[in-house]
Amino acid sequence: MKRDHRLQRTCLGCGARDNQETLLRLVVRDDGELQLDRLGKGRGGYLHKARECWNSFLKKKSLYRAFRLEVGREAREKLILILRDQRWE
Repeated sequence: MKRDHRLQRTCLGCGARDNQETLLRLVVRDDGELQLDRLGKGRGGYLHKARECWNSFLKKKSLYRAFRLEVGREAREKLILILRDQRWE
C-alpha cells in the first residue's frame, strides 16, 4: 500500500496543522521586511487564508515567536496591507 506523504505545517493564527500547499508562507527578507513568499529560503511561518487566522496572528505575539522579530506599528500596518490583497476563504 502506497502512502501519500504531504508536508504538514502549523498555522501561526489558529495553531491547526494542515498541508503545506494549502497555507500561505511569510518570510523575512534580508532587509527585515515581511513578505508573502511560497518558496523563500530562511525562516518562515505559515498561515491559513482565512481572515480569522490572520486576525488572530496579528493579535498574538506570533510574529515575534515565529521570526524573532520585534514588529513596530509601521511593519504591522504594511502587513495588514499585504493581507488585504489576499483572497479570503
